[in-house]
Amino acid sequence: MPASPGCNSCPVRLMPPRKRHPDRPLQRGLMRFWWRFILVALIAYVGYTIWLGGAYRNIEPFTAGQCVAVEAPPGPEDMAILPGGHAAIIASQDRRDRDAQGGLHLYDLTSRPGRLTRLELPPSLPFHPHGMGLFAAPDGQIFLHVINHRSADRHTVEIFLLQLAADGTPTVRHRGSVASDLFVHPNGIAAAGPESFYLTNDRGSGPRWMHMVENLLQLSRSTLVYHDGRFARVVAEDIAFANGVEVSTDGGAVLAGSTLWRMLLAFTREPTSGTLLRIGSLPLPMGPDNIRRDDNGDLWVAGHPNAFAFIGHAMDPQKESPSMVLRVSRDNRGATRVQEIFADPGSLISGASVAVHNQGRLLIGAVFQSTLLDCQLDPKQFKDVD
Repeated sequence: MPASPGCNSCPVRLMPPRKRHPDRPLQRGLMRFWWRFILVALIAYVGYTIWLGGAYRNIEPFTAGQCVAVEAPPGPEDMAILPGGHAAIIASQDRRDRDAQGGLHLYDLTSRPGRLTRLELPPSLPFHPHGMGLFAAPDGQIFLHVINHRSADRHTVEIFLLQLAADGTPTVRHRGSVASDLFVHPNGIAAAGPESFYLTNDRGSGPRWMHMVENLLQLSRSTLVYHDGRFARVVAEDIAFANGVEVSTDGGAVLAGSTLWRMLLAFTREPTSGTLLRIGSLPLPMGPDNIRRDDNGDLWVAGHPNAFAFIGHAMDPQKESPSMVLRVSRDNRGATRVQEIFADPGSLISGASVAVHNQGRLLIGAVFQSTLLDCQLDPKQFKDVD
């Protein structure tokens, strides 16, 4: 009879000796090493992001000339000088009230400060403008391309024909709207012809939380789109928060700004097809917003030295956001020259987004404020940026 379980006479069952794993301490050590490495890398990345965003940078007030503040419609975010230099056109939108209708205004440059005139638009057109581009045709016609955020998910480009009467009275005729699935989240635009343009998407597609992750991790999901008047296609990608864009005087180059990378990206352009080839970049001491070219071919770039302060200003109008304006030109040897024209910690203007120049006159607009600055510049005071 087999012995019953638990009886004293049951034979002792010997268990095989447990195998030792001399490699387990090594595995645990490797795991600790990798976790520490990931933690250190994460801390370093967060620190780099904060440093790149300019969180600890102090902005000293500086103006290469004299500026006066002019009351403007809320959010004069983008503007352009009209041919002849007698006036500027301004696109404004109250970005703290997205349901409010935006507008186009003409700013008279024959006096200082100038006078603002609201342009009449079709009353049936839902108009919430962002970036704006201007093209002066050889026959004298002036075409205006304006990004329009019709809704949170629908974005178009409105094309207008701007006409000035002999007495300077402006009229605007809406020629039509351009839409494309590639207009994911358009920000900046540069007109390349009567109906052709380059447009930047400052982020990729996806829900709002994805946009926050994209900005935090500096993901390169932005694109540069070219519309030839009939079709749109992506001509550049892998950019972190693409913003302003401008075409060179001869049409052979395109400049685009990366706000998160704090640099300008340079592309050669094939005028017939609009195809771009990236050839270089230019680091800046700020995150560039809009880019504007003057009659001399010089670039005027407004931007945000402290991205975190700008986010705070976007959330709370009582919080100030530093601003900076740079001039990018060529010196006598053909080398790129970057000069500081304006810097402000936020007391004169917060969140400057655009600067346009003509004959020593500089206008500065902002993303949110109901203010623009009208400045008379002194070139002797321009400061070279190292």
